[in-house]
Amino acid sequence: MRTLGYVGAQSPNAADWLDVGPRIFGFEAYETAGTVRVRWCDRSHRLAIHPGGPDRLLYLGWDLGDDASLAEAVARVESAGFTVERGAAALAAERSVRELVHFDDTFGLRHELFVGQEGRPQPYRGSRAVTGDLGLGFVALRVPDLQRGLDFYRDVMGMRVSDAINLGPRHGEMWFLRCNRRHHSVALLEGGETLRLEHLMIETALIEEVENAWDLAEREMEAFVSPGRRLSDNMFLFRVATSTGFDVCYGWGATPVDDAWIPRYLDSSRTGGLVYSAAAVVTARP
Repeated sequence: MRTLGYVGAQSPNAADWLDVGPRIFGFEAYETAGTVRVRWCDRSHRLAIHPGGPDRLLYLGWDLGDDASLAEAVARVESAGFTVERGAAALAAERSVRELVHFDDTFGLRHELFVGQEGRPQPYRGSRAVTGDLGLGFVALRVPDLQRGLDFYRDVMGMRVSDAINLGPRHGEMWFLRCNRRHHSVALLEGGETLRLEHLMIETALIEEVENAWDLAEREMEAFVSPGRRLSDNMFLFRVATSTGFDVCYGWGATPVDDAWIPRYLDSSRTGGLVYSAAAVVTARP
């Protein structure tokens, strides 16, 4: 995978994003045939919320960049035993991409591999997000089987582990996986009976936009985490709940990674705080 291109969810409260997106975060939001699309850069959309219930994650869209990379990814997925289907022209048009294929992963989540993500005719005029070759941000997924999730994203999707953290016996482990210079495009949390979208993170180019959004979100939304630095990628962020079944993290200043990055295992279950171990991240989960 090259970047995380778009996220598709379902919620009976999809229309709430027509207000929350622009007013709280400064994004652009519009509705097409009942589906609310939200953009925070020049692409057509980064988030699509389809009307209906219950709240759930429907699909993830992955930008492969070019036809050769798409063909290579399809071959890798099929060799792992997954059935890949070519998306119809109507589906590609709905997603605003030139071409896509799709398959369901080990948890039943649909992944769409695409090339040629389009923009809208109108230039983007909202809050400035850090996207481009880093993708839209990241998703945190709660999965019923952490090892199975790691095997899929590493071996089938070709992603690399950046870090892992032991959150203690109540919360278990969280593993961070990347496909570009962003510290992670996917975070996996153990626990839960079925896969669910825990939160969606968007990184802004200006810290002032985080401050402005927090002032509004603190008064009008349910805050989970007030502004502060996150250990994994050093991002300054806050986290709030939305009415559509997942939280939003909005932050600034993440530290990028490169091929020289050494994965860490951050253990908050130890007395005295976090323990950093490059070796543990290799041995903790084979």
